[in-house]
Amino acid sequence: MRNKYTLLMATMALTFSTQVFSQATKEKSWYDKVEFSGFVDVYYQYTQNNKQGGAVDTSRAFETYNKQFAVNAVELDIEKLADKESPWGFRIDFMNGQNSFAQERPFTTTNNIWNMNLLQQAYVSLYFPVLKGLTVDAGKMATHIGYEVLESKDNMNYTIGYIFFNTVPFIHTGARANLQVTDRLSTGLYLYNSAQGTGFTGNGDQFGYKGLSPYGASGSGSDIFSTSQHAYVDGPNPARTIGTQVKYDAVPDKFNITWNTIYGNDNVKGRPTNQEVWAAEAYGAGPLRKPSNWRQDYWFVNNLILTATPTDKATFVFDYTYGERAGQTVNAAFGWESPKLVPEAVGAPSLETMGFTEEQRAYPLGRANKLKRIYQTFGFWFKYQLTEKFALALRHERIDDSRYGGSLVVNAPLFATTPSDRYDLQAQDAAGVRPAASSLGMIRTYTVTPTYNWNENLIIKLDLRRDEGPGQQFIDEKGRPASHQNGATLGVVAKF
Repeated sequence: MRNKYTLLMATMALTFSTQVFSQATKEKSWYDKVEFSGFVDVYYQYTQNNKQGGAVDTSRAFETYNKQFAVNAVELDIEKLADKESPWGFRIDFMNGQNSFAQERPFTTTNNIWNMNLLQQAYVSLYFPVLKGLTVDAGKMATHIGYEVLESKDNMNYTIGYIFFNTVPFIHTGARANLQVTDRLSTGLYLYNSAQGTGFTGNGDQFGYKGLSPYGASGSGSDIFSTSQHAYVDGPNPARTIGTQVKYDAVPDKFNITWNTIYGNDNVKGRPTNQEVWAAEAYGAGPLRKPSNWRQDYWFVNNLILTATPTDKATFVFDYTYGERAGQTVNAAFGWESPKLVPEAVGAPSLETMGFTEEQRAYPLGRANKLKRIYQTFGFWFKYQLTEKFALALRHERIDDSRYGGSLVVNAPLFATTPSDRYDLQAQDAAGVRPAASSLGMIRTYTVTPTYNWNENLIIKLDLRRDEGPGQQFIDEKGRPASHQNGATLGVVAKF
């Protein structure tokens, strides 16, 4: 009898402990689902121009230290995914380093108390059981436009290309909804504060602008101590920026199509008509600055990405971007050279006497506010995994800004600048006999990147890169204008 009671008690204890263990396993705490990751990214760069030491080498996007060792970025990521089992989540990316100041508009702001460069991403997530899953995020997040990303470890090459740096906003503040329609098709809808990206504005009406004249010249400058406006803001008007994305796995695991768009108006005031500009030029009256118009003052971008992986070792990527700026967005576009487009009028002073060209005098009355500037970019990538540890990547970029009215590429060494020690070129500029560096564009890049995976936590990349373009937009190691430049950047990334 005693053995029966002992057996019964043991069975009950075993059943109870099994249920408790099962319940504990089933009710896993949320913090057990939080994942930590990050990286440390350092590099050494040698580019064949005369920039060195403390002089900023603007011929690269993030890698602005030439002939120097540098800490590109250090990042810590904390993330809890929102999924069917746990329909809420968040992500926080803490970043510091020598490239973080260039990630927010206007891409040249020093890392100071007026921006949030240390907080690269921060958003909350919600999951809804719609079709194959709907995820909604709200906060600060990396852009959905473009093939390359901000972290060098996740790109085929180490250096950021000219296309990504000059034509794509990096970081936005807003909300997005991504819907997995089928196993092969997904869609995304994005609602951002700004098309140009989050950043420090210094209370300007546009990014880096305050008190714009009709022709886009900057006015009185920034007032970072104003108590009536935020110095850090990326939505200067109530018109939100809209973005879309469609991803389709046309041939499963072999061929993928991604189509991105973004359409936004980041202007407070609209571009004046020729008639309004004429009144200002002829009689000294200030042009009527109407509020910006969603259909007239905008930046519209179409981005197509085709990715082919015919084998497990080979990857081909083609990236095409079509960008269109209109209205006041044209004036506010850095690098665009605005002509004074005014019409002839009865009773007005002679525009020829005032110095306007025949083309400027003949421009149709009232259509200056409908002016558009267009650019296109073409990017090609190829990567082949030669061995488990060694891969080789190639990149070629072409930027066509022939219909942009100026140079779209804003980080060539001689952009809008003639070296102060070149008195001969300074004299030519003063005489108007040499094209200004800022009027050139059409940049092309060629990059070869051997990549060695030391192990699963350490990546070594060597970028052998050549940048070139028409005219002499670059400089050699003696500071003389050159049509191209070559360089090498060695990057080492430790990730966890």
